[in-house]
Amino acid sequence: MTSDSSVTPGDTSGSASSSAPSTSDRSVPAADPVAVPVLIESLDTPEAIAAEVSDQLEAFLAEKAAEFEAISPDAAAVGEALIEFTRGGKRIRPVLLWWGFQLAGGDVRAGTTSGTSVSPTTGTSASSATGTSADVAVGLAQAAGSLELLHAAALIHDDVIDNSDTRRGRPALHRQFEARHQASGFHGDGASFGVSASIVIGDICLALSEELFERSQEALGGNRMARELRGTVRRDVMVGQYLDVLAEVIPLDDDRIADRAWEVLSYKSAKYSVEQPLLLGAALAGADSRQLEEISGFGLPLGQAFQLRDDVLGIAGDPEATGKPAGDDIREGKRTVLIAETAARISAEQLEILASRLGDSNLTDAEVAECVDMITDSGGLAAVESFIADKHAHATTIVDTWARADSGAVSAEGSAASARVHIGSAAQDRLKGFAKALSYRSS
Repeated sequence: MTSDSSVTPGDTSGSASSSAPSTSDRSVPAADPVAVPVLIESLDTPEAIAAEVSDQLEAFLAEKAAEFEAISPDAAAVGEALIEFTRGGKRIRPVLLWWGFQLAGGDVRAGTTSGTSVSPTTGTSASSATGTSADVAVGLAQAAGSLELLHAAALIHDDVIDNSDTRRGRPALHRQFEARHQASGFHGDGASFGVSASIVIGDICLALSEELFERSQEALGGNRMARELRGTVRRDVMVGQYLDVLAEVIPLDDDRIADRAWEVLSYKSAKYSVEQPLLLGAALAGADSRQLEEISGFGLPLGQAFQLRDDVLGIAGDPEATGKPAGDDIREGKRTVLIAETAARISAEQLEILASRLGDSNLTDAEVAECVDMITDSGGLAAVESFIADKHAHATTIVDTWARADSGAVSAEGSAASARVHIGSAAQDRLKGFAKALSYRSS
């Protein structure tokens, strides 16, 4: 990747609220020679991908856990915690990395990616993967698993930062180690021990993520573009985390409250959850710059829809489905797009009430419910639902364009360009079904 411009929210002149930013904030390399794309008839199922990635991830973590225990029997708790923490989950990022590889022409089962776009001048594949069928599948699963470890590291630290009690319906990792401290009769403060242990384990998880990605390159014959994209993923989610921390201490009447919310949404989540896994997988298959641009055009708006839905669930989601208490984002003080849109629509008196309650972990259920009513009655929730619908529609339009192999693709500016990704109806249906599930999920 040669550049990665910052998010530019829509023009707010004449309006107190921000419109959804365009989807032009995409990270693509400089143009390179055009190759002839092949038709991608179908994509592997999310269930099959998740199973392969889980197998590789558990095997890798079991190996690391044995190493930790060999250092000291006391360190066995680290491996046990990581194995348990990374079990389950939606495996969204691994699935998208895998599909990115396939969309760029990568053939997981053939042993090489000879189905990748072929140069009309040299007749050679753009791919760098040259191993056997098993090698490529294992390498791709390891690369995908490395994203799960990056995600796990971010979640572990995020729960510490937010002082969250639960994660996926279970005690957050720092709460687990706080309980371990109390059960073991250790000296000192249990809460402090839990926080310290989780920070260290999150750091270990991040280091293991890099190790697993490097291991994957032995089978995939890594390339510079993939390594640069991998670094960008790590950078963006960390900078996004800082922006989130900063946003939580900015007054709600700040002029950039909506812009800040879109920056956090895009860099802390939308990019690394959807767009960048797709791009990383495509780069591993040897995608050219125009393929990457088209895939980004699908991935970024879908990632934004995904996170906007997460923001809605953080306010009004069903605790049984989300594994988080109702209104948790209010108690944690999240300055989301939903909060920004609400702040732009409520009275000064209501804004003062909302500002005083954001970040108060001791709010009663009735106080949280009153805030939720403000969000709903003001039109803030409806505005975010409209953003989700627009982002979802943009992403699915790209998919439909890919399915019309003989038509032009739509660029970020809306102009016609030759499609660089061609898919069959089965792949089209799978991508559109997945996009709908991400945009309109309940957990």
